Amino acid sequence: MSPSEFLAALVYLGVLLTICIYVPVKLVAKWRRVRRERTHLTCRICGFRFLRRDAEGTCPHCQSRN
Repeated sequence: MSPSEFLAALVYLGVLLTICIYVPVKLVAKWRRVRRERTHLTCRICGFRFLRRDAEGTCPHCQSRN
């Protein structure tokens, strides 16, 4: 194996390793964010972050519907 082939293989291995680690981590982070957005709401009026407890998503701080 010549030095140029070795360097090319090293670069390809680095790209493959990055894809195998980076992509699943990003997908898991996005999935967690999507799950959190279903249960947590941020009030559009006062900015208070709260758990959704009713169908309307009423803010416990200012009583507005979100």
